[in-house]
Amino acid sequence: MDKITKLNEILVGLMNSVLKIEEQALKQSSNTDLSITEIHTLEAIGVGKLKTMTQVAGALKISVSTLTVAINKLVKKGYVGRSRVPEDRRIVKIELTDSGVKVVEEHQAFHHDMIENITSHMTEEEMNVLIKSLEGVQEFFHRQLLTPIQSDEPMELKPLNMGNLYVPIPIFQGGMGIGISMWKLAAAVSKCGGVGIISGAQPGYMEDDFYTDPLSANVRAMKREVEQAINEVKDIPGAGPIGINMMCAARNYDEIVKAAVEAGAQIIISGAGLPTSLPGLVKDKDVKLVPIVSSARAAAVIIRSWAKKYNRTPDAIVFEGPKAGGHLGFKEEQLDLASENFYKTIMEIKQEISSLPDCPLIVGGGIYTKEDVEKALAYGADGVQVGTRFVPTEECDAPQSFKDAYVNCTKEDIVIIKSPVGMPGRAIRNKFITTVAQSAQKLPIKRCNGCLTACNPKEALYCITEALITAAKGDAENGLVFCGSNAHYVDKIVKVKDIFRELTGR
Repeated sequence: MDKITKLNEILVGLMNSVLKIEEQALKQSSNTDLSITEIHTLEAIGVGKLKTMTQVAGALKISVSTLTVAINKLVKKGYVGRSRVPEDRRIVKIELTDSGVKVVEEHQAFHHDMIENITSHMTEEEMNVLIKSLEGVQEFFHRQLLTPIQSDEPMELKPLNMGNLYVPIPIFQGGMGIGISMWKLAAAVSKCGGVGIISGAQPGYMEDDFYTDPLSANVRAMKREVEQAINEVKDIPGAGPIGINMMCAARNYDEIVKAAVEAGAQIIISGAGLPTSLPGLVKDKDVKLVPIVSSARAAAVIIRSWAKKYNRTPDAIVFEGPKAGGHLGFKEEQLDLASENFYKTIMEIKQEISSLPDCPLIVGGGIYTKEDVEKALAYGADGVQVGTRFVPTEECDAPQSFKDAYVNCTKEDIVIIKSPVGMPGRAIRNKFITTVAQSAQKLPIKRCNGCLTACNPKEALYCITEALITAAKGDAENGLVFCGSNAHYVDKIVKVKDIFRELTGR
């Protein structure tokens, strides 16, 4: 018998043997009214812990609705108790009863005894070899789950249902600030069936009182921008949702999010940090909450945090890769490796969120062509986020000089800069970048409106708000012009509908 056949027999035999031994142990125990699956559910709840349904469903990689059926049975059998959180009666938490604790402890003792018996005659060296070998097998199975979809036909963008929110064409427009993606661009994208996004970064920069009362100016402008976009598309058949993109690093984060929701925003996308507090600001589940992440680990942190604190799961996840424009969710030294692992990361995040109901994965960063869209879909994306393509359009809110910077830039003009936000950013080289952002020369900060929590005006090389506003007001040479890695492919100004036609092939 060759080694491959022998190993296959051993692995299959091991899996079957463990299941049979578990079944035999269950029959001999006092818990004959429980199945192995139910015992594993009790283990996922854990001893001495109150957990939300979402937390347990995530641990078991099943949907909340599937778990609900199982928990109902376990409650009737007396192994699980349910209670509502006094502070928020909508949140239900579950815990093991004394009977449930006894079952879990017995099952854990069974596994402990089984492993102890298996290894009782092994030396320390043999145990280390076994552990290392099994870790290799475990890693293999993990990699097998991370494989792209094989299809003879090109992958296509299909409509999404985010709970009760319908997205005809899952092209999410990137949130570009300051003043680049406002109501005009968002409405144009929505009219084509995509998700129109308004930037929450200093939306009130054109208000008369912006420098004297920035909070009031931003709240007022945010409401107006959202309302204008919604009014523009409300009678358009097949229009997509309108939402905002808000940086966690913004000091007026809470107020802007609440203002957008009050004005009717249907989606809140949030990144530049982990938006762990977002569900606490938006109680209305008709408003979809979408965190931006840069890794499966970050997605897992958000899922656990939201489940534990708010009994809520993300309505979608945006994975923004290292080729995106503006602020990046990676350290500068991580960018090359992150680019190499881009598609692997898509699959890892997809696996991480696979048990969440109605939680599509939206992939952004370097999505420029239909081929880029198809490849992202093949690796697990349900939709794409596109930013750079929408800047050089007739409908974009940016001034002509900003759009021209995209049309005229070369690949060598696209550089990584240091931002006062504490993250690297990608932008088009100009006079501002040459003299300030890529040098040690400090530009005096004449006024600070406290826009960012992480920025210290005494130490910052420049004021990023002023740099972005300068460009947004038309001076693309002395301001900061953020862009994605593929901006050098832009050669003309087009309409938003042209981009949709190109990316979808329709």
